[in-house]
Amino acid sequence: MNSGKDDYFTDFSMWDIYRSSLPLFNMLTPKVNGQMMKSLFSMAEQGGWMPIFPCWNSYTSAMIGDHSVAAIADAYMKNNIEISDNEYSYLIQNAFKTPDNHTDYVNGKGRRGLTSYLKHGYIPLEDAVLESFHKGEQVSRTLEYAFDDFALSQIAAKRGDTLHARLLKKRALNYENVYSVADSTVRGRFADGTFTKDFDKFIRKPYITEGTPYQYTWYVPQDIKGLMNLMGGEDGFNANLDRFHAAKQYWHGNEPGHQIPFLYNYSGQAWKTQELVSQIMKTEYSNDVGGLSGNDDAGQMSAWYVFAALGFYPVAPSVPQYVISGPHFDKITLSLENGKQLIINAKGASSGNNYIQKIRFNGVEYDKTYLDHFSIMKGGTLDFEMGNQPNKSWGTAKESKPFSLSN
Repeated sequence: MNSGKDDYFTDFSMWDIYRSSLPLFNMLTPKVNGQMMKSLFSMAEQGGWMPIFPCWNSYTSAMIGDHSVAAIADAYMKNNIEISDNEYSYLIQNAFKTPDNHTDYVNGKGRRGLTSYLKHGYIPLEDAVLESFHKGEQVSRTLEYAFDDFALSQIAAKRGDTLHARLLKKRALNYENVYSVADSTVRGRFADGTFTKDFDKFIRKPYITEGTPYQYTWYVPQDIKGLMNLMGGEDGFNANLDRFHAAKQYWHGNEPGHQIPFLYNYSGQAWKTQELVSQIMKTEYSNDVGGLSGNDDAGQMSAWYVFAALGFYPVAPSVPQYVISGPHFDKITLSLENGKQLIINAKGASSGNNYIQKIRFNGVEYDKTYLDHFSIMKGGTLDFEMGNQPNKSWGTAKESKPFSLSN
């Protein structure tokens, strides 16, 4: 429980901010972010369950997922917090149990639709989630729970809890259960295993949260390589992703797509990530009225822009890596809380040279398409050589690609 020595935080727009807002705090203000995570545990100690979407200092199930665990995992895997045995038990409880008291469940305690998810490995279309602000969205829930399970498996493995680490790592692959190979997208599925005929990947469906099946297909941040395999390998993945963008399906106003521009780093075409991120920064942000896609969602939209301007992004929170897209300023200095400085040089980036030619980190040539969190926190100098034409050979080696569960 909060001892009174630390600040207590509430009202987390958790469906949004675990993606890049809280990871940005983990990098720039880790002490305060640690207090935020401890506030979530304080709420569990007082209310008996980890919160899903805590608002008005109360439990709610306003949005889908169980992303307190993802936020906590990101801080824990970056060594910004410790987790006691009692605190850990609340994380495990959310992943494996539903409240016995139905009133508690109605009031927002526990994962929505967990019983079905555990039984089938996905949430079937027959199982509406009536005790929630969002009544359906079974496919999106399945995808987000699979990521949350992965994040919790990270915590379990670090703690030496091999049983739960193994179970949760297996559950992190549940996204496969709502993927239709015939359609190269996710699709609603019934309990008998058949896919719904109510399907158009370009049109919003009730089993998808605020988007289309095509848009949510790419929400597998823990296992992009596995998703790639389902699409027939790198060539199939890149062709499908190209079609997605050509159809103008990318929608920056919906958070589950925020990692999509960075996915080409996983498939040998990092230059397309550099191009896309540059376009989004120009077209989706301005200082005019309506200068954000939708609203700021408690800082998620702004944090995406900050990471994009720095030149890297946390695709899979709880994995201490940032996927590189290239800086947008000629020089950036990050003054870190530990007293270190990270200096990023990218001459010409502010005048439109947005393609990476090569990188040096502390004077040594660097050929990975991601940055390690702990290397950043040691400080140093990142030198980007930028150009106005893509270097299509940069970052193509297998060992240059970011983490994926199936690697």
